[in-house]
Amino acid sequence: MATTEPAFLKADPPGRGSVFTWIATILACAYIVWMGTMLYISTPKFMDLYSSLNAELPLSTRIVSATYRFGFPVFFGGTTAFLIAKQFYVRGKWQSLSVTLAALVMAAIIGGGIVRALYRPLFEMAEKLNK
Repeated sequence: MATTEPAFLKADPPGRGSVFTWIATILACAYIVWMGTMLYISTPKFMDLYSSLNAELPLSTRIVSATYRFGFPVFFGGTTAFLIAKQFYVRGKWQSLSVTLAALVMAAIIGGGIVRALYRPLFEMAEKLNK
């Protein structure tokens, strides 16, 4: 007795991935590159602000300011390169989309952490002024 699988469960034919996975990957890469670029451009402006205020910076802000020149390109560029390389090695459509989504969520979480680290001294100053 032969069993038939529904059409949506059948594996994609061998190739470089479907058009849908390429579109999702390119959009994810564009977002990650945009986020990395904006953080790379805005971090020196925050550092100039804090140096003009002579503010004592928390450890997380000092780490971001010390590592942004090489850390941001390595992380955001590396994630983008990983997503593009994934298109050539991961054959399944759903596996490819899952990896893309996981990388996008990871980049968004780390980018949000960087933003929180950059704004933290401002919030601490506001709390001190409010007391």
